[in-house]
Amino acid sequence: MSEIDIQYDEITDALSRIGVEQDAAEVHGALCGLFCTVNGLNAAYWLDNTLTESPEEDAMIIDALNNESRSLLTQLFTATEKQLSSHDFDFELFLPDDDSGLFSRVEALSNWCQGFLLGLSQGGLTDPEGLPGDLPEIVKDIVEISRAESYELSDDTQDEKDFMELIEFVRVAVQLFVDEMQQFQVDEPQDDSGYH
Repeated sequence: MSEIDIQYDEITDALSRIGVEQDAAEVHGALCGLFCTVNGLNAAYWLDNTLTESPEEDAMIIDALNNESRSLLTQLFTATEKQLSSHDFDFELFLPDDDSGLFSRVEALSNWCQGFLLGLSQGGLTDPEGLPGDLPEIVKDIVEISRAESYELSDDTQDEKDFMELIEFVRVAVQLFVDEMQQFQVDEPQDDSGYH
C-alpha cells in the first residue's frame, strides 16, 4: 500500500508558516476534491492559486513560502496524485495517526470532509444532484460526516470501530468519485475562493 511519507503535524506546521489557518486534513480534503474535478491539476497551480486568497497577495505569499513548506506541500500533492491515479485502491485520507486521541481524529475527519466539499466546489461542481450513479448520495453522506466533530463520543471501542468504518467509507467514496468524475473534469478550477 502506498502511504504518504510525511507526518500530519509537519504539513499543519508548514501551512501555519504560510498563513493558512486550515489544518492538514482540510487542505488534503480540498486537494482531493480538486483532483476529482480538475483535469491536469499541478502542484504549482495548487500552491500559487488555491492556498492564496487573492491575486494581489500572490506574489507576497509565494515569496513567504519558505523552501521547506513548499517542498512538504509539493510532496503531499505528489503522493496524493499518485494514490488517486493508482488502480490498486491504496488511497488514504491524510489524518492524524492513531496515537492522537479519537476526538482529534474525528475533528480531522470532519475537516477533511469539509475540505473535500470545498475542493469539489472550487473545481466547478455546482449541482451534486446532476452527478452520475451514487455520487449525489455520496456527497450527501460526506456532508453529514463533515458534521462529525459535533457527535458525542465516549472514546470507547465501539466509537473507534465506528470511526474506522467512516474512514473506510470516505476512502472508497473518494476513489469512486475519481473514477466517475473523469468524464466531467474541467481544465481549471472555477471558484477563486481559497485558503487564507
